[in-house]
Amino acid sequence: MNISIFIFCIFLLQFVCFWVSRKSFEALATKEDYFLAGRALRFFPLAMTFIATQVGGGLVLGASEEAYQFGWTVLLYPLGASLGLFLLGSSIGMRLASFPVTTVAQIFETAYGSKRLKEIASFLSVLSLFMIFVAQLIASKKLMVMLGVESNLLFILFWAIVISYTAMGGFKAVVATDMVQASFFIVIFIIAFLASFFGKAAPLLNEGLLPEANLTGASKLLGWIFMPLLFMLIEQDMAQRCFAAASPKVIRKASLFAALSTFLISLIPIYFGTLAREIGVAPKENGSILVEMIQLTTNPWITALAGAAILAAIISTADSLINAITSNLSQDFEIFAKKFENLKFSKITTALLASLGLFISFYFDNIVDLLIQSYELSVYCLFIPILMALFKPRGNKLSAALAILFGALAFVFCKIIAIPFLPKEIACLFSSSIGFLIGEYLSSLKKEAIKIG
Repeated sequence: MNISIFIFCIFLLQFVCFWVSRKSFEALATKEDYFLAGRALRFFPLAMTFIATQVGGGLVLGASEEAYQFGWTVLLYPLGASLGLFLLGSSIGMRLASFPVTTVAQIFETAYGSKRLKEIASFLSVLSLFMIFVAQLIASKKLMVMLGVESNLLFILFWAIVISYTAMGGFKAVVATDMVQASFFIVIFIIAFLASFFGKAAPLLNEGLLPEANLTGASKLLGWIFMPLLFMLIEQDMAQRCFAAASPKVIRKASLFAALSTFLISLIPIYFGTLAREIGVAPKENGSILVEMIQLTTNPWITALAGAAILAAIISTADSLINAITSNLSQDFEIFAKKFENLKFSKITTALLASLGLFISFYFDNIVDLLIQSYELSVYCLFIPILMALFKPRGNKLSAALAILFGALAFVFCKIIAIPFLPKEIACLFSSSIGFLIGEYLSSLKKEAIKIG
């Protein structure tokens, strides 16, 4: 691979992102501008920021690694993300946008009348988003090292550019740069696929070495499809885009377009992963099977561009996470509310949180288990009460509280004891549902008692 081309590409792309986002630096007048882009996003920018947020390190590097182990069954992973986008476009996203809120956690105050539950939900959201952000940083560092860029100074300088335009321009800057980075990685991924498919990989494909599916456990399959699907419906960075849309019609069109695009884009890393599996290419220690296969079946220039494209996909997910985390902190906790009215404070907080994540990334090598647990915990605790609020705008606080409690208890229980006849995803969501129904039942008894009294 041509390291000089890779370094030139990644820094040029970020300077372009800084340039296109500069207009947003001084166009911010209110907190709503900073976190929701004035609620004026149209179809194309909304669709591209949906794609950029979903096609990150997990869907690119993670999907290729899983495809190397299990073949085409890993399609369930991007399918889950695509179905989540489809549901956002068909009904969920429009219902979210209809609430007079700016974060998902605020639904607990609007629908259930509880500020405490709002803060609990926001804390869980912040925890999940921050850990995902740190995971993106670690993935980018490993990628750069694997491609021959081992300088910590270059790594810090690179992310300093990303953090600066994200902090200074807020959500408007995120959307502007998402359009640039998503366009770049889509084009480069397609070029890499075509160069491989019709180039050095062609003889292998002509020999009939087509990847076959390798079925795995039911729990893993359910995790692939349901975790990204359910988490998407409750995560702040996706809801933030729905809140920022100009109209429900725009949400529907943009999310449906993004659903199809995300699924099609994910076929490319899965293709490289399954091809490596079939021809017996063993990944190097701490290496990426995706990068190794692109290098094996294309040329040094395309490999360098593909490396930059993968990094762009990681960044386009990371910058939205930074802004979403600050959005939660600024609007869900009364202790911070007045301070965040000052846009300068919002910008400084965004920069500090991102810098904290950058610092943490140097001291952790593998946080996958912690990442998955925080990811799952949010889903198990929050999905049921949020889903019910979308269809029953005036719920009761007890039902939501018990749903969160039962979801958390089931999460802990399933970590200690494996349930042989039931996947943990189903068990935990079922437990949360039981908690919600118990709350509904107790509330109905209380109403009856009041009537009789």
